[in-house]
Amino acid sequence: MPALAKPFDASFFVGLLFVLSALALASLAIGGRALPIVGAGRGALIAVVMIGMAGCAIAGISQTTTFGWTHPVMILGSVLGVVALAVIGAGLFGWDGILRPVAALAPGGALVAATTEQLALVAIAGVIALKFAINVVFAFSRGLITP
Repeated sequence: MPALAKPFDASFFVGLLFVLSALALASLAIGGRALPIVGAGRGALIAVVMIGMAGCAIAGISQTTTFGWTHPVMILGSVLGVVALAVIGAGLFGWDGILRPVAALAPGGALVAATTEQLALVAIAGVIALKFAINVVFAFSRGLITP
């Protein structure tokens, strides 16, 4: 078995940078701001997805070489990745019926009039944050049990 990576190695922090960038971009786009280069709506969704996937590739999926694809955290990450792909598809193809339940999660009905792309941004930001939170918990637990 290969040596375990350190719990908070360089890939973790580079992934954190990507995750924070994706969440910041999503937050701005959800608020309806047109962003330089990517614009709003669909362009922002694509940018958030690309940055989020890069963060996942660096900080998440790179751990499969150490733990293997059958490790429970890797399986959970893969399932959440499939959910993320469904959200992306729904946002890009305008499948509002799939994303409309996301509006119910916002307090005070803040997303009732949101576009499909904004709902996809909310959902994908949630998946990105959840995947990274799992990565943080996993890193802490590895730090506690490894020498």
